[in-house]
Amino acid sequence: MTINYLILAHTNPFQVKKMVVALNQENTRFYVHIDLKTNPFPFREALKDFSNLYLIPEGQREHCNWGGIGIVKATLTMLKRVADSDKNGYSVLLSGQDYPIRNGDYIKSFFQKNAGVDFISSFPLPTPYWTNGGKDRIHWYKIELSDKRGDFVQLPSFQSKEFYSLGSLKKLLKLTIRKKGREIKTLLPSKTFPAYIIPYGGDTWWALGPETTSKILTFLKDHPDLLRYMEHSNLPDEMLFQSLVWEIHKESPNKIKHSLTYANWSGKDEPSPRFITAEDIQKIKNLPDDYLYARKFDLDRNPEILNQIEKEVWTIQK
Repeated sequence: MTINYLILAHTNPFQVKKMVVALNQENTRFYVHIDLKTNPFPFREALKDFSNLYLIPEGQREHCNWGGIGIVKATLTMLKRVADSDKNGYSVLLSGQDYPIRNGDYIKSFFQKNAGVDFISSFPLPTPYWTNGGKDRIHWYKIELSDKRGDFVQLPSFQSKEFYSLGSLKKLLKLTIRKKGREIKTLLPSKTFPAYIIPYGGDTWWALGPETTSKILTFLKDHPDLLRYMEHSNLPDEMLFQSLVWEIHKESPNKIKHSLTYANWSGKDEPSPRFITAEDIQKIKNLPDDYLYARKFDLDRNPEILNQIEKEVWTIQK
């Protein structure tokens, strides 16, 4: 079985290389997308010696703004490359700041034992886990003002009663001041989740089998309006794939299990997980057997943390 790693990277080429080295085995392949805002040359240099690694070319790179459609498009580009390669096996979506918390043999054995199961954390929408139940993500338009994180506005459609408020007026003024007035036309149609699919939300990171990824690509080809809907949604990477997987398995929900990636969300109301430090090692040691990866790591902050994971966590494989 082939394991295809889809890696969304934007920083620290050496750290990305170290992750590839840690995951690299026979029958593993890597597809790496470098954020269009990032200089790709250090990554090309760091990753040039891996014959089983494919860097997404310049013309297909996306601006992967936080919560933007670029993350979805970059992921789909990598999935299409996997499909074109005809290398059947799991596709595992990771960020460049992830790292395996199990050794390669354990990971390979895990996927072989769980063939046919898709690993993606998800829940139906609306949900108490998200602000406003996630209704703003479903019914409001998102208009980005720049590539900076959090620099966007969300507005309901002109056809919604919610639009007619002082808050909307202030946001329209902000769009005009920021020279985004032409985007206002986006708000003309009502915004509703396509009726042919039930909305689900969840974490970005997943591991999906070849049958599921093939069906995802086919479904999106047959329903191009779904991707257009996601174009102006906030955090579409936390809705699109979750909804598609549940659509695919609506008659067999037992084939969906939680994400294989652990993240430390102990911070209150933080938009991203905390960086993993040496203080988290014991908690990672105590994780259930079905967690294979963790995030986020930063070698600039904690230069030895990945070596500690290998020495202290990999050695206690169950």
